[in-house]
Amino acid sequence: MQTDKVLLEILNNRFSAIVNEMGYIVYRTGFTVFVKETQDYGVGLVAPTGELFAYPQEVGVANMLGMPMEDAIATIPEYRPGDVIITNDPYTTGGMCTHLPDIHLYKPFFYKGELICFLWDFIHSSDVGGLVPGSIAPSAYDIYQEGLIIPPRKLYREGKLDQELLDMILANCRIPEQNWGDLKALLAALNTGERRLTEVIERYGVETVKQGITDLLAYGEQSARAIIADIPDGTYTFSDYVEGDVTTQIPLRIKLALTVQGSDMYLDFTGTDPQIRAAFNVPTFGKTHHWLTVGLVTFLRTKNPSIPLNKGILRPVHTTVPSGTLLNPVPPASCGIRYATAIRVIDVTFGALSQAIDDVVPAAGAGQVAIVLISMPDYQSGGYKVSVLQPMQGGSGGRPVKDGIDGGDFSAGFLRNIPTEMLEADIPILVHKYMFPDDTLPAGQFRGGLGVDFRFQVFTPHCIVTARGMERHRFRPWGRKGGSAGTRALTKVNPGTEQEQNIGIIDILKLEPYDLVQIMTPCGGGYGDPLDRDPDKVLKDVEDEFITREAAESEYGVVIRNGRVDQAQTEALRHRLQTSRILKPFDYGSEREEYEWLWPPEVQD
Repeated sequence: MQTDKVLLEILNNRFSAIVNEMGYIVYRTGFTVFVKETQDYGVGLVAPTGELFAYPQEVGVANMLGMPMEDAIATIPEYRPGDVIITNDPYTTGGMCTHLPDIHLYKPFFYKGELICFLWDFIHSSDVGGLVPGSIAPSAYDIYQEGLIIPPRKLYREGKLDQELLDMILANCRIPEQNWGDLKALLAALNTGERRLTEVIERYGVETVKQGITDLLAYGEQSARAIIADIPDGTYTFSDYVEGDVTTQIPLRIKLALTVQGSDMYLDFTGTDPQIRAAFNVPTFGKTHHWLTVGLVTFLRTKNPSIPLNKGILRPVHTTVPSGTLLNPVPPASCGIRYATAIRVIDVTFGALSQAIDDVVPAAGAGQVAIVLISMPDYQSGGYKVSVLQPMQGGSGGRPVKDGIDGGDFSAGFLRNIPTEMLEADIPILVHKYMFPDDTLPAGQFRGGLGVDFRFQVFTPHCIVTARGMERHRFRPWGRKGGSAGTRALTKVNPGTEQEQNIGIIDILKLEPYDLVQIMTPCGGGYGDPLDRDPDKVLKDVEDEFITREAAESEYGVVIRNGRVDQAQTEALRHRLQTSRILKPFDYGSEREEYEWLWPPEVQD
């Protein structure tokens, strides 16, 4: 690296400040609830090679660091100052976009006629047309059913808006005003980032900034290699399942062989199931892609919290993903719910890594984030009201030194919940409950995090609810090193009444006025032997009604009398329990064990 270390840190901080400011502009000026409350958007600075060299820590989504942009950049034969490119097309951008609701903008940054880098941002649109309101349905069997496809095109040419292109885009969605409002928020962020980059160049010089970009990516690579080199060499295998294919009901296996050789890591997904005619495919093009490396990036950031946030940290990582599989589909595979599959990739990455280095990696979290969306006729405007209700996460897995996080998982913790008051003001529904469930806590020395119980009622005729990413209705999140498996999700309509229906995974749910919907998300798996849990923590869980007194005795060996831990009886009970059980390195739950008894992994191979 040619840049002085102090100057390199200064440049890194300046770039970080720019992307954080860009992110806050989108947050403050976005139109749709899913952008301004949940923060499903991203911003960044991109080198001419297509690598992100600056990414925010504080705002927006946290999982786009490995985004491949080189193919998208190459689709435009010539860039000029003032150009802004718009796209949402996974297949012409080489996996930069991964489903149609994510609308990306990027802008070339020139200084005195020289291309220095690109500014980039995206939002998740609440609707881009297609089969259903919200544009995402599990049963969509090709990408054409999922909405308008926008290959990379210049929305602005040398600063002038292409009004015809914009009109065409907005004419093909159900919420044109909101989408244009969100796009203007993205444009404002790009323009601000452009001004701030100019200030940095005028302060430090163009050659210094260009070299700084190169050296920051090299520094990221160097930092990642130092962490990988500490992992014992070897190959570590793991597999898990995606359940959401509502068309066949057959679990989809993701298999990973993670190999460490010195400071290089190889992720081989050979053995993963073929692509399907449903919306769970992930268009990665076999690259070292962000949806294949989220778990690894999380691991690297945990081992070194000060590691630079740029794509250089993924240069030591090499991927093998057979074409035509769930993780590398060929067109026109649908991909609206690719994140459900990507979350399971996180789980298999953690499962493999935990065999190599087990003092950092947690048990499996809820393994899902169900983006629940509601639409209904707007009788005043003659159009539709479309809104995301909540990003429904579950609990994280128990950690090697701490309990799991309640109501939030590492795979989607960046998604903020929508305040109930804001939700009820935005759409005519009534929220009955949004809380942690009782008596569901997965056991472990460090317990799994709690899921969420969300119940809402509708009053308008012709309401439709869709949900992308509902998972773990069949197989539980796995526990680790003696910890128990987590809980399963459930979805019901009108629970506790004569009209109760157990819905399972939602595809397209049509509701009548006054119907009430319950969505309960999974708890994460436990970590470590429950008999090693601090008895006072078990008592606190009983007091909080997370577990019963009976569970405290049967699972934790803790005897509670008159609101206190009976130390003598607890020691005696724990001694008896320790001699009568076998701890599992992974507890998958009886449901997966029964399935793999019928379909052993060697048969699936």
